[in-house]
Amino acid sequence: MCWGVYGKVLEVSNEFVKVDFGGVVKEVLSVIDELSPGDYVVVHAGFIISKLKEEEFLDSFKYIREAAEKLVEEGELSIEEIEEMDRIVKRLLSKQG
Repeated sequence: MCWGVYGKVLEVSNEFVKVDFGGVVKEVLSVIDELSPGDYVVVHAGFIISKLKEEEFLDSFKYIREAAEKLVEEGELSIEEIEEMDRIVKRLLSKQG
């Protein structure tokens, strides 16, 4: 099983792309054509593996949040951790890119 990390493209130069992961900015590689600042992406092992529309980006976090809420009910996660995730998503959505 692989786990992708969601982020927002800040800059594109050749095959390298600067991506904001909710406050942490990293340079990653991409083989996806037509990436632009402001695009939402999924990164795995230092490579952009997919580009998402904003609606897909939001839907992904909707499902992640639902799973996290169940973990809160089971005592495995705190409500503060969910609130931090919400802040990160809002920050990514509000940044101009």
